[in-house]
Amino acid sequence: MKIAIGMITRELNSAAPLVRFIENSEKYGHTLDVLITTYSLGLSSQAVAEISEKVSVYSPIDLYDPQPRIERLKHLGVSEASAEVLTICPDTGGKGLVPYGINRNAIIMEALLRGVDILIFVDSDVCPSVLSMKNGRPVLEEIDFIGRHLKALNTGSQITTSEYSGYHILPPAEFEGMDDLLLGLRKGDMRTFWRSSMDHQCFITQPQSKSPCLCTKVLGGNMGFLLSAFSVLPPFFAPFYTDGEEFFLARGEDTGLSPSIEQTNTVCTDIQMYIYHDTYDGFATVPDLRNDSAVQQRFYYACTGWIGRNPFLSALLDEDEQEIKEYQRAHLAVGSAALAEYTSNPVFDTLIEKFDISWSNIERYKNEYDRLLEAWSEFKRVIF
Repeated sequence: MKIAIGMITRELNSAAPLVRFIENSEKYGHTLDVLITTYSLGLSSQAVAEISEKVSVYSPIDLYDPQPRIERLKHLGVSEASAEVLTICPDTGGKGLVPYGINRNAIIMEALLRGVDILIFVDSDVCPSVLSMKNGRPVLEEIDFIGRHLKALNTGSQITTSEYSGYHILPPAEFEGMDDLLLGLRKGDMRTFWRSSMDHQCFITQPQSKSPCLCTKVLGGNMGFLLSAFSVLPPFFAPFYTDGEEFFLARGEDTGLSPSIEQTNTVCTDIQMYIYHDTYDGFATVPDLRNDSAVQQRFYYACTGWIGRNPFLSALLDEDEQEIKEYQRAHLAVGSAALAEYTSNPVFDTLIEKFDISWSNIERYKNEYDRLLEAWSEFKRVIF
C-alpha cells in the first residue's frame, strides 16, 4: 500500500515543517512513499534537497506553471478544456494567493497519478504532537500521527480527520455583539464557546476520554483519505473575490465536502487526535484581539474567508439564498461594528462591504464549481 503526505504552501522556504512529519513517521515505523507539496511564490532548492533525501519520491507542484500537468492529463485522455479547468489558477495579482481547493485538488490528482493508495494532508503550521494537560499544565506530546490515521483507514474508514489543539482561530474576547458577529459569519455554533472565552482563553487540549466516532466534518490540516473514495467524492472547492485590487481567499474547502460525505455514504471517522496547531504563531502567548495588531489581522482574514465561503455553502446546501443573505447581513452589520469598536480597528467595519461583494459573486462561484465538477468527472473516468 502506497502512502503519501500532502501539504499546501504558498512559499516553501524551509524543509522543517515536512521533515517533522517524515521523521515522526520513521520513528513509529511507517514508510512514506511519496511527499507532495504545492507552491505559488517560490521553492527553496535547499529545502527540496533536504526533503528529497528523506523520501523516495518528492513531487513539488508549481501552481503557476500548469502546462506540464495539462499535457499529462491530455495524454491520459482528458480534454484540453477540462485539463485547463483542473490546473489553471486565477490571476490574483502575483501574490501567490491560490484558492485552497485548487491546491488540494492538485495534490489529490498527483497522488492518484502516482498510484498512491492513502493520502494524508497536513498544514505547515501543525506538527505531529498534541497538547495535553499534565498536572494542570499543557504539555506537548509527540504521537504516532500516521499510525492513528492508518488504523482507521485500514479498518473500514474512507476518510479520517480530527480537530486541533492549541489556540482556536477565535481569539479570547468580551464585547457586546459577539453572538451577532458569529451569526453573520455562519459560525453560530461557536457562540457558547466564545462567550466563555475569557475563562478558557480559547485554548484547546487533547481530550483524554473520547473514542473515535463517525463524523462528516473534516479539517484540511489533519485529514486522511483512501484515494479510492474520490471515485464518488467531488473535488475540493473554495472561491475567491476581490475588493478593488485586493484578493480574498474563501475558507472552507473542507467544509464544502461535508454534504457529499453524507450523500455518498462515505465513511468518515474523527480519530480524536488533536494535533498541535500554532494558530497565531506565538504559543504560548494568549492571543490579544483587543491590542495586538497581528492577531487582529489574522482574525480579519479569517472573517473575510468565512464571508467568501458562505454564499457558496448556502448554494451547495440548496438554502433560500435571499433569506440567508438578509439574516447574515443583519447580524454581521451589528457584530462587525461592535468588533471594530472593541479593537479600535476600523478594518472590521469593512466586513459588511466584503459581505456584499462576496454575495454579488455567487453566480460566478456556482458557475466555476459546475465547470470544475464536469472536468473532475472527466478526470475520474480516466483514473478509476
